[in-house]
Amino acid sequence: MAQLTARDAGPPPLVMKFGGSAFAELDGFTRVARYAARRRAEEERPLVVVVSAMSGTTGRLRRLLDSLAPDPPADAAAMLLTSGETVSVALLAAALDAEGVPARPLAATDTGLLADRLSDRARLHRADPGPLRSALYGLGGDGGPDGEGGPGGEGGSRVVVVPGGQAADPAGRTVMLGRNSSDLSAVALAGALDAAVCELYSDVPGVCTADPYLVPDARTLDRIGYTGLRRMSRHGAKVVHDSAVDWAERTGVRLHCRPFPWTAGPDAGTLVAPDGPSAAAVIVHQTDEVWRFRTPAERRRAAEDLHARELRTIPVDTRSGAYLVTPREANPSRGPLAAARLHDDLCLITTLREDGAADRILVRRADAEREARRCHDLLYPPEHRPSTRTVPRTKPRSPHSSVLVADPAASPSPLPPDAPM
Repeated sequence: MAQLTARDAGPPPLVMKFGGSAFAELDGFTRVARYAARRRAEEERPLVVVVSAMSGTTGRLRRLLDSLAPDPPADAAAMLLTSGETVSVALLAAALDAEGVPARPLAATDTGLLADRLSDRARLHRADPGPLRSALYGLGGDGGPDGEGGPGGEGGSRVVVVPGGQAADPAGRTVMLGRNSSDLSAVALAGALDAAVCELYSDVPGVCTADPYLVPDARTLDRIGYTGLRRMSRHGAKVVHDSAVDWAERTGVRLHCRPFPWTAGPDAGTLVAPDGPSAAAVIVHQTDEVWRFRTPAERRRAAEDLHARELRTIPVDTRSGAYLVTPREANPSRGPLAAARLHDDLCLITTLREDGAADRILVRRADAEREARRCHDLLYPPEHRPSTRTVPRTKPRSPHSSVLVADPAASPSPLPPDAPM
């Protein structure tokens, strides 16, 4: 069978990624389907839609896994934690079909994304365009693109729905690219398919100078460069996955970070490009954990242990001791972290200056919102700050995120060993 090339296939596709907040309610799938169908019709281009799990789903699955096994095998963790995106793929494909747009739902192993290393924190190393081009444009019965399955016929899907944050390993198994890595999937596919722009939709107006849920006066940046965005991400901002920024820069893909569904304006959001500026920002590490160590040496060993497991950490020194800020998925029962003390009452705030310098402070978690606003006012005095779009006070969490499993916190206690079965 002949290989379908970019020249033969036709115009490059639209590549759009929708975060879990777009699916906070079931009608979110219908809204995304209608929007995607309209964009496809207007631009007359094939469409790749990358989706995340419904908001809250992966967290529920993670808590379920932790309640059962403190140190689960990576393969088992990957199998469970990727199921949320599979649900989103199926539901969106069904919603598109209901709108009269047949769409092909793909598994991670059908996307051409290839990764290796840990199954639940794999590293993407290649994006093969072949499988997606075949799914989008089809191959004719004679092995060429001009037959019944070609771009002008009905055989080619022209719309595919892809699970975000997943890839295939050398053995053909589905692996997870880490939490919040749907951006990486979308950007890698855009680069492989020669798309000039990858559109990333989320529940915030674009790339902001602080989390607008915590700092309502945060600015929405019109433009930012790859370097500035990567710096924000690597300092803990939940904007765009830093690996996605790396991949975009390497392949020349521009990013358009856009809000959904608050606006359909074509210029809304933030454009990320090579010539974009940098920006100062305030980052609140709400979902990270703070650990205190007896000595800096113990902290160094813990950081090295977590780094070997592909987990990023942030050391913070104060007069009260040596602290380490870690992602929640760091397992306290393993390695030197087990000897540290968890401080649930503390939260890290990073002030990132435009020149790249970073100031870090540990504050009481109850005071984090007030401190974030104070730090932001120092960077952007109120009298010089333009207004920004109003955002909801709380992040949406889908009531349907328990479609796979109920929240373990709300589940009945386990049966005692001698309970009758």
